[in-house]
Amino acid sequence: MNRKIRIVLTSLVFLIVITVAFYAFSPDESFSNYEDAFLAIEGQENIVLSQSEIEKTLRVLEKWQWGDKQNQEYENFRIISIDGFECVKVWTSQPRALLNSIHPLEQYVGSKFIYDSQNFSTYNCMKNLNLDNFDGEFYLYGQPFFYDNQWWIYKPFEPRRKLIASACSDNCFITWQAFAKPEPILSSDPIYLEK
Repeated sequence: MNRKIRIVLTSLVFLIVITVAFYAFSPDESFSNYEDAFLAIEGQENIVLSQSEIEKTLRVLEKWQWGDKQNQEYENFRIISIDGFECVKVWTSQPRALLNSIHPLEQYVGSKFIYDSQNFSTYNCMKNLNLDNFDGEFYLYGQPFFYDNQWWIYKPFEPRRKLIASACSDNCFITWQAFAKPEPILSSDPIYLEK
């Protein structure tokens, strides 16, 4: 009898601990759309560029702009390096990604170098770059920007989908296939030579 009571008490304590943990780690509110739930779970504080950072970024973006599609090999910043991958500038704005923060260039939409939305694909990356037999592994999103003495661009990541889904109400559905967060461009990349 004593053993049965211990098993029942242990089971009861275990059940209480699991219930408390579930409520402690579940979001306080339910979101009606996936984007809001994503930002609540994966969002980070928006990056704000200083005046000198935006000036440097805009100087480089003057050169970065897409040129002649027929002569892509002459593109400025055609290839950049990030996290062990080499990435080639792409000539399409698809796919798009849901960013975990507002791209810092969004506040400068009035500039002729910056698009209305910074979540479009700009590079396609592969581990061992071979332009003759290119098979990209993932995209980068938005235009490069200079912040905290580094060049950055948005790189894909896998969000915590189950946690985001638990923060969504029943009618919350996802339309995004890609998610991205800021990643530094390697310091050996030629973009760092720009003044």
